[in-house]
Amino acid sequence: MKQAIEVLRTFLTLAAPYFRSEEKWRARTLLLGVIVAEFGVVYALVAFNHWNGYFFNAIQDKDWEDFRYSLFLFAGIVLWIAVATMAQFYFGQTLILNWRRWMTRQLVGRWMAGGRHYRMRVLGHDVDNTHLRIANDILIFMQKTHDIGYNLLGSFIALVSFSYILWGISSVAPLVLFGVNLSFPGWLFWVAFVYATAATLIAHVIGKPLIGYNFNQQRFESDYRFAITRAWDHSEPIALMRGEKIERQELDTRFGNLVRNWTRLIRRQSGLTFFTAGVSQFSAVFPTIVMSPAFFMGAIPLGSLMQGALAFQRVDFAFGFLMHFYAKIAEWKASMDRIVQLEAALAKADGPQQAAQIAIDDHHEGALDVENLVVTLPSGVPIAALDRLSLRPGDSTLIAGPSGSGKSTIQRALSGVWTLGKGKLALPHDDVLAMPQRFYFPLGSLKAVITYPTPAGEVDDARLRDVLHQVGLGHLAGRIDEEAEWGSMLSGGEQQRVAFARAILRDPAILMLDDSTSNLDGDATKQMYQALGRNLPEAMIISFARTDALQTLHKKLVSLRPATAHAT
Repeated sequence: MKQAIEVLRTFLTLAAPYFRSEEKWRARTLLLGVIVAEFGVVYALVAFNHWNGYFFNAIQDKDWEDFRYSLFLFAGIVLWIAVATMAQFYFGQTLILNWRRWMTRQLVGRWMAGGRHYRMRVLGHDVDNTHLRIANDILIFMQKTHDIGYNLLGSFIALVSFSYILWGISSVAPLVLFGVNLSFPGWLFWVAFVYATAATLIAHVIGKPLIGYNFNQQRFESDYRFAITRAWDHSEPIALMRGEKIERQELDTRFGNLVRNWTRLIRRQSGLTFFTAGVSQFSAVFPTIVMSPAFFMGAIPLGSLMQGALAFQRVDFAFGFLMHFYAKIAEWKASMDRIVQLEAALAKADGPQQAAQIAIDDHHEGALDVENLVVTLPSGVPIAALDRLSLRPGDSTLIAGPSGSGKSTIQRALSGVWTLGKGKLALPHDDVLAMPQRFYFPLGSLKAVITYPTPAGEVDDARLRDVLHQVGLGHLAGRIDEEAEWGSMLSGGEQQRVAFARAILRDPAILMLDDSTSNLDGDATKQMYQALGRNLPEAMIISFARTDALQTLHKKLVSLRPATAHAT
């Protein structure tokens, strides 16, 4: 019971915000529509149960008028069920659509903001495949919530409605066993309760491991999709280095994990299916067997026998809800747990970390100031250090250091996405553009690629073409609307020229360039920095390089020293 209460509390924590959000009236209206439609479906089934009694009594009595009238009633009940079922589907699916859209926007908005997605990857948060949790687990959670929810509601309504019918039939149908009448008030109801409870307990024993198996299956599926997508995204270096064998081994390992867990899931699910299918089939006959002595004694007519049998099945199904939906509940619980883990990781990424934090003032307009900066790992081990740096509009600084000296780490800290460490950092709010070593190409046209992170619609085509000519990419000016795999089509030098074009179009207060001219010769490098000077005269520019070869293109030079000196 304690575990069930905890699951319910978790569910309400996850679900309630949508029904209290700005869309609350639409959400509550759709939910009400689902509930009303489910009432309509169940009470149509109650009407159908009464119809069975009327119909089979007419057959037994060979009453043609009652039989014909029952056919008209049947047509009305069928129409009723069809309309109620259609309404239930429409309201339910519309609720899922709107709820998923709202929750996806909320999670994507939190995840893809302020470098949070990056911090979750590098700060050791134990959440695998965040992107696939948002894309897949939200949908699974909502579909199963809808499926289980309306069936649970329907089972409750059916339990109340059909229990009344069973109780009434019990008063006229004796319980005869070996010639002895063992009747007691509501005996059909209690037989259904005991029968369903025993079946549910057995189903729980068989199906309990399914929750863990479903959780792992979703994780292994996500791991495999991530790996195969990553191989596709990096097909060029894999092909050039003949790395297919290694990639196959990695894909085989991940798919092997998936298959092994899937095998366990299939075996356990097969056992549960065997049991539930057998119980369901036996339930179709069991109430008739129990009530048949009363029928053969003439205590009840054929219609009451059929009516009681159908009511027994409905009550049995309601009591045995857990047994019939155990597999779906296991999958629902697994998807809910994965979303809750994601919510917790997002909150943790914003909360205080165990390691020391850099003191960041991101509202320091018009300047950048660094004092005694030491960047550390989550464990507290220092990995980069910068004693002092002060920049004002129009200043430019080259930060030089050998490979492994922490240049890229310093860039992450100065841009505000890496906060572990100590020292002070002051910079303008949301006006910093950092160009990392690893180049990124978004989906879309060449214009979208070049203007990133500025939205393509905010850049005039004439301005874009002018900038392309300034950075030596004039030959691409006529292809800005073309969509292609530009990351594969552009050379390394062209990609670095794109980085300078992006910086010019973005016009930031602070621009950081990490090894951004490694594929360019001296004249091309000079051309890039001259373009920056013409277009961004007030920008504070920080370049990171392995040597001081770019010193003549900057006003200041800072040489990085080992971070271990600040380990104390």
